[in-house]
Amino acid sequence: MNNKFFNGLIFYSFILVIWATSTKLMAQTENLSREPNSKIMKSFVSIFEIPATDLSRAVLFYEEILGVNIERMDFPDMQMGLFPYEGQVVTGVIMKGEGYQPSVNGVTIYLNGGENLQIILDKVEKNGGKIIVPKTPHADESGFFAIFLDPEGNKMGLHSPK
Repeated sequence: MNNKFFNGLIFYSFILVIWATSTKLMAQTENLSREPNSKIMKSFVSIFEIPATDLSRAVLFYEEILGVNIERMDFPDMQMGLFPYEGQVVTGVIMKGEGYQPSVNGVTIYLNGGENLQIILDKVEKNGGKIIVPKTPHADESGFFAIFLDPEGNKMGLHSPK
């Protein structure tokens, strides 16, 4: 068995374990949502990957702006930063490896900006990112959003109710 295949198999087995954990949490959430007066939301997203060319720089950026610890994992052909997933319905990773190319094109992931995304947005440029769209109200008055570039060159969004 070649090394690349074996490493890919290990990586995707790990992702499967994370997915299973997320699925279990979603099932628990589904059970809770059946309780009277429950307002728990479901998600169409189960896992997201943010591509990186410099994993250390990307991990430091997201740790600083979000105030979280990101666990690093190194495999022979790839590196990964795992966002905290305990109590989360969606699992997120930062990926460095063949085929992972940061881009401003394509899908935009909107991260949870907490109660007020401006707190996170104020940290973006201080940590090497660039604000593209400042805090802006949604047209339907459902909250606020902002769009920024991370230091890797990925277009990312933030969303918050206030």
